[in-house]
Amino acid sequence: MNSPNRIALALLLLASGLPSGCSAGNVYEGVRQRDAVKNVPPEPAPAPQLPSRQDYEAERKKLQGTQ
Repeated sequence: MNSPNRIALALLLLASGLPSGCSAGNVYEGVRQRDAVKNVPPEPAPAPQLPSRQDYEAERKKLQGTQ
């Protein structure tokens, strides 16, 4: 790599590393918002389905018969 290419590459790397209007407060808020979205609690599990009245009566009679 010749010298002008090295200089251009160095300038490009330097320019890309410069902060482009990002303050520490903006970076902090961005990280905080990302963490808030990432740590969203999962949706609650659906309530268990209750048995129908017929199933309830059948189970009840079955249990009464064993006592």
